[in-house]
Amino acid sequence: MAGLTVASYENPAAYYEGGRYELNLTFDTLRDKQWQRLLEILWQPPTLSGPLATRYYPGQPTPPSVEVQPIPPTTTVTFRAQLQVEGMVVGCDIEATRSLFECVSVVVPVAMFREVRAIPTMRQQYPELQALDQIFYDLALRVYDVIPFKIAAIGYERTCQLPMELQTDPHVRHEFLTTGNFLAQDEVLMLIEPDISPYQQVRPDLRWMAPLS
Repeated sequence: MAGLTVASYENPAAYYEGGRYELNLTFDTLRDKQWQRLLEILWQPPTLSGPLATRYYPGQPTPPSVEVQPIPPTTTVTFRAQLQVEGMVVGCDIEATRSLFECVSVVVPVAMFREVRAIPTMRQQYPELQALDQIFYDLALRVYDVIPFKIAAIGYERTCQLPMELQTDPHVRHEFLTTGNFLAQDEVLMLIEPDISPYQQVRPDLRWMAPLS
């Protein structure tokens, strides 16, 4: 299996055009101190560095770092960052949302990678994305051990998965379950699945489903 390689463009803005490969962490309501702790955890893994003053473009100097700013209620804040993937450094965004739901998304533009097209079935089309899945999986568990989330969904433009929406919307639920590539608390799975035993238990109350489709 060939690995991921960084794309090269004459126009640096092209790195951030097109679709997105994401890790989306959905939480219950978090207090201000929990949000601050959550944002601190995100920058601890060696694979993720930032926040940066501006976007990072492969091959360009790394922008200076900035302090993590508190996120006011009912807002979405975007942080700029770098992500290390198989020895490469690519740019990414961290989107933190405090609204009717609370979510943190780690967003890597698909255009960062050479010869990888942004399509709904890209996880099956490009098995080399397993390297990015593993980084997101490890990061999600690192967060969960300090600030537990309800759902962590990985993949092409997955968006934030809400437990209530999964329970009430059959189409959203079917797509979520047949796509796989997610971590979910037992109480969430029991809302949408009669039998959760097939899911791999990775924490006492957290289970994993590998990519399916």
